[in-house]
Amino acid sequence: MDCLTDDLPLLELLCAADEVRIPGELKSSFPHENAPDAVTDTYAVDGGRLLLTLWHGRLHEVIYRTPAESVEDASRRNDRLFAHYGQGDGWTEILDNGFGRTYRRTDQQRYAFWSYAMDITTFGTMGFHQVKW
Repeated sequence: MDCLTDDLPLLELLCAADEVRIPGELKSSFPHENAPDAVTDTYAVDGGRLLLTLWHGRLHEVIYRTPAESVEDASRRNDRLFAHYGQGDGWTEILDNGFGRTYRRTDQQRYAFWSYAMDITTFGTMGFHQVKW
């Protein structure tokens, strides 16, 4: 059975800003609160919202605010997202803080965070992660 999260857009981190395929209707665009020169665009997509952070002319972070209807749907969605953003590399869980789990790709070039409390999944570059925190 299909669910709305089965067709979520899959984007390429570090692609040039002008190459990002707009995944839905733009709802807002704001400077990132913690990262100089970064802008976060929010799009409405089937199943929720997608936040794209562009920094130095490239896509550095994608946040899926696309809550699943069931645990099974969330697991299927996350399997698909982690496989795509892993690009053949695995992920290592490095922290579970009671709100969500933080991961690093095995090559240490990407991070991911899944908030199981809010069912929000984030993927980004380590370069941007170091700046935003």
